[in-house]
Amino acid sequence: MTLLAGLFIGLVVVPTTIWMALAVHYHARRPWLRWFASFVPLVVVGTSLGVLPLVPWALAVWLGLLAITFVWWFSLRPRLDRDWAAGMEVLPCLELIGDSLRVRNFRNFSYTAAGEPIPRYEERMFDLAKLSSLDYFLSHWSGPVMAHTLVSFGFGDEQFLCVSVEARRQRWQSYSPLWGLFRSYQLMFVFGDERDIVRLRTNIRRERVYMYRLRLPPDHLRRLLLDYVSRVERLATQPAWYNSITSNCTTNLFYRGQAPVPWWNKLGIFLNGFSARTMYRLGYLSDSLPFTELQARSAIRERALAAGDAADFSRQIREPMVMP
Repeated sequence: MTLLAGLFIGLVVVPTTIWMALAVHYHARRPWLRWFASFVPLVVVGTSLGVLPLVPWALAVWLGLLAITFVWWFSLRPRLDRDWAAGMEVLPCLELIGDSLRVRNFRNFSYTAAGEPIPRYEERMFDLAKLSSLDYFLSHWSGPVMAHTLVSFGFGDEQFLCVSVEARRQRWQSYSPLWGLFRSYQLMFVFGDERDIVRLRTNIRRERVYMYRLRLPPDHLRRLLLDYVSRVERLATQPAWYNSITSNCTTNLFYRGQAPVPWWNKLGIFLNGFSARTMYRLGYLSDSLPFTELQARSAIRERALAAGDAADFSRQIREPMVMP
């Protein structure tokens, strides 16, 4: 085997064969079928490289299998009629009425002692003239590097609209960042109450959650929220794929759409657990304290646990709160 052929196999054939294996792995519903299907491209390509002449037969086998996989891959389409996981069956329905936003299917779940969700959807009205703040939450579910991000719009009189962009899973799926790279999940926006969306992470899952008040002018807050509204309306008829890197909880909150927050070039996408430090450095958070002290004061899990399911949950997790 020539050096050029070896490089081609190592840099092209091997990575694409692994991609094929993973692509089929994350789309098989049953575990035994998942592992069997993922071994097929590895065995077929590996055997052909071992027993057939490299040119043209072994490469023809690899190229043919790659072409079949590409045809299948690009035939995949996001759909609305799936057997969705609990809590992901219903999409929000938003309507602008004058200068007010009506949110139907506003999520306000409660939870059993075992952490099982008790679904409850409501209808809420929000006066856009009162929109005054935006809080940024980082919920660390897997160490300090990765976190789930969400935001909450404040409307003055202790009324908050919490927005979470999530991977919409089918009932048989679990969440994994690797699964999210292979068109396994679809994109969904959740509009709901902080007693549900935030408390789920602080009190039920016991994740480390930090809340920061962002420095953004009121006109940008309004544009950001209205951009979410238009994108939710579009997803209701044109579903889209979730992607752990390019279309995740953070990119869809801040970088995609018509009202981006300009820290894209400085903020990591996949390692979003470090995003608060980056925003602090760029001036989007309060600079009245060193970041380590600001971060310590922004931890809300203990306050959330003390608040429990109280009606004033949002007020309690904000006392005291470092303001910009």
